[in-house]
Amino acid sequence: MKIIVTGSEGFIGKALCRELRNRGDEVVGIDRVCGTEAADVWHILKDGDIDAVIHLAAQTSVFNDDREQILNDNIDAFVRVADACTAYGVRLVYASSSTANPCNTTSMYGISKHFDEQYASIYCKNAIGVRLHNVYGPEPRKGTLLNILMNSEKVTLYNGGLNTRCFTYIDDVVEGLIYAIGRNSKLINIANPQECTVKEFAEEVRKHNGVEIECVGEKREFDNPCQEVDGSLFCVPLNYTPFSKGITKVFDYAEESEER
Repeated sequence: MKIIVTGSEGFIGKALCRELRNRGDEVVGIDRVCGTEAADVWHILKDGDIDAVIHLAAQTSVFNDDREQILNDNIDAFVRVADACTAYGVRLVYASSSTANPCNTTSMYGISKHFDEQYASIYCKNAIGVRLHNVYGPEPRKGTLLNILMNSEKVTLYNGGLNTRCFTYIDDVVEGLIYAIGRNSKLINIANPQECTVKEFAEEVRKHNGVEIECVGEKREFDNPCQEVDGSLFCVPLNYTPFSKGITKVFDYAEESEER
């Protein structure tokens, strides 16, 4: 297959492109880092030899409240990609988020992803949205919990560290995204069913690097005590990686990288 991946230089994009190529697929990467934009999909699809588009490019932080940036990168860019796939009859797999679930939406990021889901359901009949849940893995993105835990001497956890999440390992996410290409659904979940508290996740990291963890009762306004998984949606059936094993993989990778 010949597949376009937008956001190909991002955390998920790099892992996905690597796996697709390992499987023998031809990958066309699009990323701002390389001087290309998601809207460039239009020009590539004109050649008529693309089997699918996997759209990952977006502003991904729930802490980003720059409305103009999110409107441009998460909504306007998505609409252009979706419209292009509709015009040329190409399969679209797009990354949504657990925060698109109205029960979980507390940020502009979540609002933008909810919009994308609604737009695709009406205007892009050959699209499938994939709600990703707290993706983590080697070389985690800056600002994520795992990155902070790996690069700090002391970390403060709010709400007593009792917020629960479905931390999903990057390899499982990649496998799920590829699975979605052939799935006849409008919206699905990729979510580790092993829910855990943020404190449990942090304590597992502490076993590897000794980071000091402080739990405080203060609850931040935008925090969700529980990131709910919409049980009405199909969840990709995978042998999901337990978070303890995933964290071990992350530190093993970091150690091997230092030795190289």
